[in-house]
Amino acid sequence: MKKQLLMVLAISASLGTFAQNRSARTRVQLPLKEKPVSVHQLNGDPYQIPFNTNSSRGYVASTPVQNKSAQAVTEAVIGKTTYDLQTNSAILTHLINHSDGTVSAAWTMIPVGGASAARGTGYNYFDGSNWSPIPSARVEPNDRTGFVSIGVTSTGKEMAIGHSSTAGGMLLTTRAAKGTGAWTSEVAALGQQANDTWAKMAVGGANGQTVHTIWNGSGTSATQLNGQDGPILYSRSTDDGVTFPVLRTLLGPIDSTLNLGYGADCYSMDTHGDTVAIVAGEFTTDLTLLKSTDNGTTWTATTLQTFPIPFYNDAADSLPDFDGDGTSDDIEAASGDAHVMLDNNGMAHVFWSNILITDTSGADLLGYYPNGIDGGILYWNESFGANAPDTIANAQDINNDGTFTIATGSQGGGRMALYRGSITQMPTSGIDATGNLYMSYMSLCETCDTTAYGTSHKHVYVKSSMDNGATWSNPVDIDQDIDSAAQECAFACMAKHVDGNVHIVYQRDGAPGHSLLTGNTTSTTQASWNTVESDIVYAHIPVSEVLGVKSVNSTPSSFGLAQNAPNPSTGITSINFTIADKAKVTFEVTNILGKVVYAEDRGTLNAGAYNIALNTEKLSSGVYYYTLRVNDEMNTKKMMVK
Repeated sequence: MKKQLLMVLAISASLGTFAQNRSARTRVQLPLKEKPVSVHQLNGDPYQIPFNTNSSRGYVASTPVQNKSAQAVTEAVIGKTTYDLQTNSAILTHLINHSDGTVSAAWTMIPVGGASAARGTGYNYFDGSNWSPIPSARVEPNDRTGFVSIGVTSTGKEMAIGHSSTAGGMLLTTRAAKGTGAWTSEVAALGQQANDTWAKMAVGGANGQTVHTIWNGSGTSATQLNGQDGPILYSRSTDDGVTFPVLRTLLGPIDSTLNLGYGADCYSMDTHGDTVAIVAGEFTTDLTLLKSTDNGTTWTATTLQTFPIPFYNDAADSLPDFDGDGTSDDIEAASGDAHVMLDNNGMAHVFWSNILITDTSGADLLGYYPNGIDGGILYWNESFGANAPDTIANAQDINNDGTFTIATGSQGGGRMALYRGSITQMPTSGIDATGNLYMSYMSLCETCDTTAYGTSHKHVYVKSSMDNGATWSNPVDIDQDIDSAAQECAFACMAKHVDGNVHIVYQRDGAPGHSLLTGNTTSTTQASWNTVESDIVYAHIPVSEVLGVKSVNSTPSSFGLAQNAPNPSTGITSINFTIADKAKVTFEVTNILGKVVYAEDRGTLNAGAYNIALNTEKLSSGVYYYTLRVNDEMNTKKMMVK
């Protein structure tokens, strides 16, 4: 896929969607327009060059999705919950696939028939043969918690972390061995600061006994801490979670010298040995990658997407109106769902989606268009350097008619399920032992049955890459239930460790949206539909069903194209190819902007093996793509030039 060099925009500071019983400061959901909202590129407007040109086209039909046979996906309902908001933005760690064939799964739940006070960590365990019975109570012995992440250290110690209104602040709950034994709440371990909210956790360290956590230090209180309304606080234990000598510390690259604060759940974390990565940002902040190679002692920062107005105050500032129509111009911004994953070599891979926002008056909060654009899933890894991200997933034209079929909202719930984001959103990822990448996300289910609610559903899809993110396969819809066409699938978490299967846990019910939506009649209508329990579903998909899906740039059967050597290249690099039959052959090289920097027409060649000796001496250092076209087929590979 081409990378697209675009201007960088993003957005932030207020606190997301209703994670506590206290009133959260939330942004305004604007009515979804009948036509796709596009990002206008206006002369003289420095903010209107879209970060992601795909999304500026509005609803764009994409490659058809692959609906695999029911035998390809194995499902189990492992839990039920009447609390159906699993995150405000970025997905939490809800699934761990252990190397011994066991699996730990967690989610935020209120058990069926339970009251709000019963909210806590729902948990289930796969022992290698069977899942435990569906839990009827949270794991925390005494305290109400929510928005939980789980982790397991190398000693087998299992832990859950979530914010607690009864314990006061962040609560760590542990047991000595995964899958068995009583849980104990370590009430004082994380400081008992009442405004600490929305935690993420990752276990790492050279010996596998370091526990890293981050969370929002202001919660729904709108109380400033260290100069920010919503500082991201970092804590670390190097002794299996027994003590936290690093507790509630600010990380310099994302402190008050950069912005006014962060919102709910707009950050994620991963580890690989002593390497730690954090990605943070949404709405009015930069999207920033932090990385440490010394187990969280020192950090370096990389800005992936920049918001163009520093220290933007949502409650007091407004966005510019360059066209003079009396309303602020729409701006594309990071939605807050960014996910980071460290691969087998410790390189960071980041996935996120964008949203469209407007803010006409400094007297009110900014507004955004839920599902107003399909910003797609953007992807960047450290080999990209300063280059822009790829767009690797969009909503799918499942019926292949060249357009999207979206419901009319005839029953008052709008045209599509609302999750504070664009049509395609909430990515997570995994990796196998050979370095193949896998990604899950949620997006429009074009062919789902909208009869019951007059509102389109969303489903969960999976893609893969066998070339370190250069190309990605077509997506697979993982919901293979007999009633999948009438189901809403959301909040998917992929286990990082992929073995012979991709492992995913997600939430499923019959109604679009979730029960905590509020703010306008469309939201409250969707909330009224979600009054019954949701299923927590575990699914595993054989990697052959994902890797076997034809990639956009997969090798056609009629010819073969080899990776250039040497790669990276400093001079002449050799590219071998073979063709099975007589064919017309052309070859071209493009830069990251899609500009052709070299082209060669080889004419009509007979079947056989051939070589291209490409001189890269005159090319600038960076990433390039070379494409071989054989009659009507093509294959593209990425190369590096030093």
